[in-house]
Amino acid sequence: MSSTDDGMNSDLLAARAEAAALFAAASRNDQAGATAQLHCLAAATALRTPSGPVPATADATDPDRLVEQALRILGNLPAADFAHPDVLAAAQHGHRALRAPR
Repeated sequence: MSSTDDGMNSDLLAARAEAAALFAAASRNDQAGATAQLHCLAAATALRTPSGPVPATADATDPDRLVEQALRILGNLPAADFAHPDVLAAAQHGHRALRAPR
């Protein structure tokens, strides 16, 4: 593995961790409905990465904005990384969370 591969791998892990943290914050947000919270929790879990701590200010953010931000992070991944089954599953759960009633 070259140093470039290591850099891309750490970038991918960082993107997954950031998206997982945002999904986790949305899953515990009181403004989100129960169905949306479950989809966000499933999305965070699907990424199979420990999420970093989420600032407390994220809890006050509209849960839809958190999910949109997480989806934007995943959508900016290179196609080969986005096509990974767990990333696709997280994106699908995130999309369902946005469509869920509050």
